[in-house]
Amino acid sequence: MKIDTKPLSIGKNSINVDASWSQVDQADAVMIAMYTVSANPDDMVKSLQAEREAMKKAMSFLKSLLGLTAKQSDSIFKHVDANTLNLYISYICGLIKGAPEESFEKFKKDLDGQTGPKEQSAKSDEQ
Repeated sequence: MKIDTKPLSIGKNSINVDASWSQVDQADAVMIAMYTVSANPDDMVKSLQAEREAMKKAMSFLKSLLGLTAKQSDSIFKHVDANTLNLYISYICGLIKGAPEESFEKFKKDLDGQTGPKEQSAKSDEQ
């Protein structure tokens, strides 16, 4: 599959990856770590620890999956904003888990275009 790497600014526009069982397992581990961050909203220390663990797993996953050099990993860590990187991890995990190939921009645009249940309800109340 072709993974759009433009948001990472690593000097390549895309990288071809064959999703293996190992990569699916790693994607699951990263997503579990990311969801764990919001599982402890009342315990700030546990929440911060979970966030750091998720960040480390995500960077390790990116480095392994995309074959990043230490310099590229460091550049991503220092220059890509947290919101973009969180969305990008979701994008990659989705592709690894079988979502249709698309650019990161299309993925992001589709997410921005979705409305949640509360927004849909509010819109129908207005009509």
